[in-house]
Amino acid sequence: MPILAALVVFFAVLFPRHAVPAQPDAAPSRLRVVGLEAHPELAANVMKLAPPSSLACDAPEVRWRAYLREARAAATSALRALGHFNATIEADLEHTEDCKRPVLRIEPGPPTLIDVLEVEIEGEFARDPMIRRYLDELPLAKGSRLHQGLYEEIRDTLLNRARSAGYLDAHYRRRELWVDPATNTARIGLHLDSGPRYYFGTIRVEQDILDEDFVARLLPVTQGDPYYGEALAEIYRNLSASGYFAEVRIDPLTEQRQAQTVPVDVALTPNKRTAYGLRVGFATDTGPRLGADATRRWVNRRGHQWKGNVEFSPRLQHIESNYTIPGRSPLTDSLDLYTRLDREDANDIISDSARLGAQYARLRNGWTQALFGEYRYERTEYGRQPRRGDGFVLAGVKLGHRRFDDPLFPTRGHSLDFTLQGASEALLSATDFVQIVTRGVGAHSVGRFIFKGRMDLGLTWMDEFARLPKSLRFFAGGDNSVRGYGFEKIGPRDERGQVVGGRYLFTVSAEVMHPIHANNWYGALFVDSGDAFDGRSDLNLKTGVGVGVRWRSPLGLVRLDVAYPLDMDSPSPRLHVGIGASF
Repeated sequence: MPILAALVVFFAVLFPRHAVPAQPDAAPSRLRVVGLEAHPELAANVMKLAPPSSLACDAPEVRWRAYLREARAAATSALRALGHFNATIEADLEHTEDCKRPVLRIEPGPPTLIDVLEVEIEGEFARDPMIRRYLDELPLAKGSRLHQGLYEEIRDTLLNRARSAGYLDAHYRRRELWVDPATNTARIGLHLDSGPRYYFGTIRVEQDILDEDFVARLLPVTQGDPYYGEALAEIYRNLSASGYFAEVRIDPLTEQRQAQTVPVDVALTPNKRTAYGLRVGFATDTGPRLGADATRRWVNRRGHQWKGNVEFSPRLQHIESNYTIPGRSPLTDSLDLYTRLDREDANDIISDSARLGAQYARLRNGWTQALFGEYRYERTEYGRQPRRGDGFVLAGVKLGHRRFDDPLFPTRGHSLDFTLQGASEALLSATDFVQIVTRGVGAHSVGRFIFKGRMDLGLTWMDEFARLPKSLRFFAGGDNSVRGYGFEKIGPRDERGQVVGGRYLFTVSAEVMHPIHANNWYGALFVDSGDAFDGRSDLNLKTGVGVGVRWRSPLGLVRLDVAYPLDMDSPSPRLHVGIGASF
């Protein structure tokens, strides 16, 4: 210990600056810039390029002077980058009571103006509409103040866009920026030679689970198509979105290009052939929910897929199987063959149904378009009435458009779903009917407020309404309809007071949310109104208002609402709870 103490004293005497920590009054002093108050862009660039001042107040004078020389040189470069080549810069130290502070006093001088701006493109790329628009909107123009950053942006953008568009040999014949400080003028000359355009050569795909011709249909380009950088990104997106592959690697062999073609190698790692999922949740309408599904990502080498799922709750149960045959464009067109069994036991109504059908769907310009046909047999029992079973051959069309910023907790976007369907007694159906069902949902944020709206509309035209099964009738009330009222408790009633559903449906909802804690807890105010009815004269809107809480939990969205019905003889608040996504 005496030896250690002696060493500490020895080093403290020999190197006192290292042995004694800096006092609070020796903290680093920041650089101050004076004279650019009327030129915030210049001041910001000077501060951006100036070296940080890390000297303590008691640093030797020689180190302060060295720092001032560095700061003055950086300020000169910063001002010239924005077109000021005749600036006057004085560097000095301000002495205060207990410290020193570096100061730059700057007179920026007159700006340099562009006297000549010549941008020329030689070759086929000059006729590209994209680059013509860019040239028409250049960020610099003759007579404008010189900005070297914008000059470099133009220079690099022209070359990068040419190469991204498939002109891989593009190069500059002339690339110059000339400044005359004596006259404060600048000349810019850019002459780009795009060279010939390249095309896709052989596209070699390495995989062993699907037929080659099917994989080729997943690609957005074929051999001989114009080569461009975005096409490589599209290849990646298409193959990743298909679900067949866990990893996609794309290697454009630009170094092996010849005869104006570029070969491309694509290496694909198969996904797991079968995937399983389990879902749990709770909702006031259904009670606790349990769901499971299995997906066969590819059934055969032609890319066919299969998915089965089951869902159980005290009120609703269903089992479904769906076999998908990809179309000519596998990512947008498909033929689905499906079967589904449903059972519902709620509000003294028991319904069992079976469906067997086919649907051809395609995606065009963001819209999902579908034609479908199915046979549906359903047996329904209303209260103590005898159970009745009827069969229908349904046919119809569907349209859908969906665009949200977040599918689980949207703050902006919209969705629209429209279905037109019908059946005919002449085509093995119990009766004739035509039906339209549509739902629109929108979300928009203003500041920290999120506004949401929803509307449901249903119309049915038929003569023998008594033969329409429960699944094709309209009901209102519940978590996703008119809150404050029970699940499917709003609608026409029979002589016993049993809600039996109506021909028509109209519901609307408006809601506003605002965060109440961090970014995961939101408070909500809402109003819902609607009715299910048999005729225009029967429309009697039921309205509910309330408050709620939303929690974006790690397991999914948790929703808690307390709604008060305004159109009941003996109204009382009703609790609506939702945990997890709807199945």
